[in-house]
Amino acid sequence: MLVMTLRRPDLLGKAMICLVGLSVGIAILFAVADSLAWMSNPKTLTVFFQTVGPLAVVVLLALAVVVSPIPSGPIAMAAGALYGPAEGGALTAVGALAGALIAFSLSRWLGYRPLSASSAPVAQWITRPRTQARLAVAVLISRLIPFISFDAVSYLAGLTAIRLRNFLVATTIGILPASFAFAALGAGMATFDNAIMMVAACGITLILPAGWFLATRLRTAG
Repeated sequence: MLVMTLRRPDLLGKAMICLVGLSVGIAILFAVADSLAWMSNPKTLTVFFQTVGPLAVVVLLALAVVVSPIPSGPIAMAAGALYGPAEGGALTAVGALAGALIAFSLSRWLGYRPLSASSAPVAQWITRPRTQARLAVAVLISRLIPFISFDAVSYLAGLTAIRLRNFLVATTIGILPASFAFAALGAGMATFDNAIMMVAACGITLILPAGWFLATRLRTAG
């Protein structure tokens, strides 16, 4: 169990706010879990976006990042099915970036100072000084590797010393390939366009080896 030594009284207040907020969020999530099932269905989402408008794509994707159990893939595919690969991909990227910014800001405001004040080895390792370039590259690579949680990286980055600008730049570059690939896949499935679906599937498949290759090259160079 990690015991955190807080240097200032206001840090304890922030830690308590974080704990209470997390508890309330988990309780609400379990209470509405059944009603969130429709967010996993691209067809239902397409109808919803058609009714509400494109802003709903951005809001839902931001929510999917902040509230981790909500899947983002079906949202991106529904956006592509309704608005096409270009506009759907752009809406997906904006929503994901907005969610990442919210998660990063919450983590930075509520967690960074208490964690950096802790004497626990894990806390010291997370918050220890690193170069901005190294931190930005780590965020970029994590965005290119699909099985690394987008949500967890956003929250974890807020606990490190990375600057907000560097986080946003790395996240923006990293999310573009997947955003447009999933939107294109949704567009292809909606129009039964095999060519678009093939290109999208190839793009999604190549994201993983591309991220792995970049990580290997940067590790060798550094």
